[in-house]
Amino acid sequence: MTSARAALPALALALLAMAGCGDSEPGLAPDPASSAEPTQEPNPEPAQDPGGFAPTDYSYTLTLTCYCPDAGIPIRVTVADDEVVSAVYARGGGRSGAVAGDPVPLSRVVSLDEVIAAAETPDAHRVEVDWPEGQDHPTSVAVDPSERAVDEEYGYLVADVEVADAPG
Repeated sequence: MTSARAALPALALALLAMAGCGDSEPGLAPDPASSAEPTQEPNPEPAQDPGGFAPTDYSYTLTLTCYCPDAGIPIRVTVADDEVVSAVYARGGGRSGAVAGDPVPLSRVVSLDEVIAAAETPDAHRVEVDWPEGQDHPTSVAVDPSERAVDEEYGYLVADVEVADAPG
């Protein structure tokens, strides 16, 4: 118990030092992070429908970037009539212990329209979009909703988009 008592003054001193780290106290230097302006990358105009992805039947590979079980695992998503109808892991691994070919709960995946909507997230602290010129969908969208929150960032990587043939 003596060693715990000896550590208390050092812990209290460390907590007091950390309490002065913000810019709310008069006479303290401002927090450099708080003066940074939120950045939002301009979104180039999509080649087709500016409100979303024009095709309604397609498949694509989605990789989530988030603090979630499926992060970093490619997922093959199939969309029919503008609705996600199936999703399977393209390879195994990750925190979720994914197995290639196993179904992914549809609540964990999004359509390309939803990826595009994320690229246009209003009031986010930061939105970064990679949308190649002339392409009708972004290849990546990263959203940081709040400057003051930690680990709530999310993103989407899009690859291998295949539009279904129109019935003929």
